[in-house]
Amino acid sequence: MLRILILFILLFHMVSSFLFAQKDLKECKYFGSNPGNLAMFMYAPAVLKDSCHKKPLIVALHGCSQNAEAIAKQSGWNMLSEKYGFYVLYPQQKFSNNPSECFDWFRKNDILKDKGEVCSIKNMIEFICDSLPVDTEHIFVYGLSAGAVMAVSIMADYPYMIKAGAILAGGPFNSEMNAVKGMTGMMAPPDKSPLEWSNMVRRQNVTYTGKYPEMIIYHGQNDPVVNFRNSKALIDQWTYLHKTDTIPDIIENSFQNNKYITKITYLQKDSVAAVIFYNIANLGHRLMVDPGTGETQGGSTGLFAVDKDFFSTYWILLDFGIIKK
Repeated sequence: MLRILILFILLFHMVSSFLFAQKDLKECKYFGSNPGNLAMFMYAPAVLKDSCHKKPLIVALHGCSQNAEAIAKQSGWNMLSEKYGFYVLYPQQKFSNNPSECFDWFRKNDILKDKGEVCSIKNMIEFICDSLPVDTEHIFVYGLSAGAVMAVSIMADYPYMIKAGAILAGGPFNSEMNAVKGMTGMMAPPDKSPLEWSNMVRRQNVTYTGKYPEMIIYHGQNDPVVNFRNSKALIDQWTYLHKTDTIPDIIENSFQNNKYITKITYLQKDSVAAVIFYNIANLGHRLMVDPGTGETQGGSTGLFAVDKDFFSTYWILLDFGIIKK
């Protein structure tokens, strides 16, 4: 009887922790200049609220028809934050900016350095770094769909702030973007060389000589919204920025015994990954999750999240280097 009671208490604690981690986002209304007119939410796990030790920061950007709460719940970032100890920033689009609640990745005045929405997000990051003990050497971005392209813009505009980014169903940074090019590019990305793609990024910081963030890409082969070839352009752009080629150095078929996933790694000269590409068969415009309580399980199904027995957020955290195998 005592053993059953103990198991019940443990189960209750796990469930209540899960529910707590999916809510309790805190809105910050005053974080400095906000030229993009975005909202700011964040999550600080209980283990860090009274800590002075510097911890990583994840910037998580939602997709269209989503908000901060939706991407937090579906991605499972808050649960991982509680478990491994890091902060999560959730920028949120406003209906007044975009009725579809998409980040405006197709407007030059929202993606070029120090303009519009991308500048607002940069100011949020700086505000958190000034307010909390953030390890500024370990700031990461993550985005789904429209949020993915905006995440690439942050990496392109502020490479000195970001260590790595995870791009789910996104595409390359395009400094020539407008609404028409944005819509056509989703279905048929322009044909550019790796040099041409990389120059679009370099023009944002013409005197920058430092390293560019490492790139992690997830894309489903059956994506009906963002053409799969956008990931090819993204690989061309970021391998060239890292001064490596587009020939894979490591190919892992049936990654983690999932027959639909091929993990492809492009290494830099120092054998550090420049780009990691998760090429996913039998997947549309979706985030992969694996609801459950196992060590590598998490996330919730929803409008843009599907159970594929693969908790992509966990593996992204592993690729970020925040947790070790």
